[in-house]
Amino acid sequence: MTIWTINLYVFIAAIIITLFFAQIRKPKNYIIEIIKNFIGAYFIFSGVVKAIDPAGTGIKMEEYFEIFHQYFPFLNSLWDLLEPASLEFSIFTILLEIILGLFLLFGAFARWTVYLIFAIIVFFTFLTGFSHITGKVTDCGCFGDFIKLTPKVSFIKDVILMVVILPLVIYYKKITPLFPNVPRALALFMLSLLAIIFTLRNIYYEPIVDFRAYKVGVNIVECLSLPPDAKPYIYENKFIYKNNASGENQEFTADQLPTDWENWTFVDRIDKLIQKGDDPKCKDFAISDENGSDVTEVYMNEEEPIFVLILPNLKKTNDGNFEKIKRILDAARKDGYYDIALTGSNIEDVKTFLKKHDIQIDVFNSDETPLKTIMRSNPGLLILKKGTILGKYHHNDDITYKDIKEQLDLIQE
Repeated sequence: MTIWTINLYVFIAAIIITLFFAQIRKPKNYIIEIIKNFIGAYFIFSGVVKAIDPAGTGIKMEEYFEIFHQYFPFLNSLWDLLEPASLEFSIFTILLEIILGLFLLFGAFARWTVYLIFAIIVFFTFLTGFSHITGKVTDCGCFGDFIKLTPKVSFIKDVILMVVILPLVIYYKKITPLFPNVPRALALFMLSLLAIIFTLRNIYYEPIVDFRAYKVGVNIVECLSLPPDAKPYIYENKFIYKNNASGENQEFTADQLPTDWENWTFVDRIDKLIQKGDDPKCKDFAISDENGSDVTEVYMNEEEPIFVLILPNLKKTNDGNFEKIKRILDAARKDGYYDIALTGSNIEDVKTFLKKHDIQIDVFNSDETPLKTIMRSNPGLLILKKGTILGKYHHNDDITYKDIKEQLDLIQE
């Protein structure tokens, strides 16, 4: 699915919604009504797919705030305030997006709803334009992990939305409220409450739908590799030489290099990207021991299930449910299963931390970013078998070793 097919589906949905709502209350203007329902449905869809994984949007916000430190240092005090609250900020923006979409769909507070949505689209256009110009953020996270958009496509999408909503900004008085005040307010209250509950549920547990690369059933080894038909990256190498006589610089390709070397001085080499290639769905995942040796292959080829304790960042670890995790690991070990811990933090610090909870297992390093992608839970429990993800469990899950064993059919022969 592409952004353009999403646009088409939302447009078709807008027409259907318009025709359906017309049976309840005749619109003042059908074109304005279709635009209203298109923007409203678009915002709701965009918000809901992000609400499935609000922690992922929080990580993307954190990435933006880190980069803003470099480009807008005069606002560093603001970025310092927002960066630790990236998750809370993501929840706020997600819910604002869904609720404003609902308000627009129902025609409630038309003037202020349209103005706020227009302001948000302008803000998103700035973000995606910034990403496109700087190349610092490769995916805006506009639709979470549901679909990845390049900065250029994201920017074009937002510019189009900004143009599409302009008639609503000018003719907001032509927007038709769907129901009388009381039924409309009641419906919006209930739907907004559901949006809040749904978003919060996906924070305190793993996302209800997993759009990430590391989902259950995926083989990590295969996911880290490119398929045989993958499109390669193609670069054009250009060499810059200074003419010793004129002092001017001139570019040459590899097959056009000057032969009279005494007349030229090498200045620089430029590798220009001609064709962007395909990337593996899973990136940067590796397991290394405390000496820095790569032991990924050892654990990716293990025939028996491995219980992996995921601790992306020790400083952000929630240690309230470690007793439950300890019981699961102890029971798995008693059944003969191997268990390890993966962390993006210092191994010795993690060992000391786990020792306080009477958990003594081998600890290995892995990059924090893929660990946060694998699990939104810190700590979380991952079950691997020969590199394939059999199960993922949030520390808030009401789960026991017996439940895991039954779910994954871990039957001892």
